[in-house]
Amino acid sequence: MPSPSAGWPWVPVSSLPGFAGKQWIGDAAADRRTKVIIRAFGVRDLALGAGTLQALDTGQPARPWVVMGAVSDVVDLAATAFAIRALGARRALPVMLVAAGAAVGGLLASEHVD
Repeated sequence: MPSPSAGWPWVPVSSLPGFAGKQWIGDAAADRRTKVIIRAFGVRDLALGAGTLQALDTGQPARPWVVMGAVSDVVDLAATAFAIRALGARRALPVMLVAAGAAVGGLLASEHVD
């Protein structure tokens, strides 16, 4: 999942967990129990993005929000990398590229906030 600076396009993850999850983990995303976890990831990104925007809007420190978004992207990258055999490269690699790009972008952005 992308960092707060890039997370808003992923808003559908919280509202369409079956579709978004299928892109990441395949048919297992259709299971109602799996949708709970996928939805939680979407809400996590929404919370990080909302916290970042509120901090920027109110003049509060935004760096911790941006860094935590980047950390969550690194966790998504690592979790996907560990599961690459089960997911298949066709599903895992695009997610890993997005997560890596978002993590790097978030870390670079964290140097320019506050």
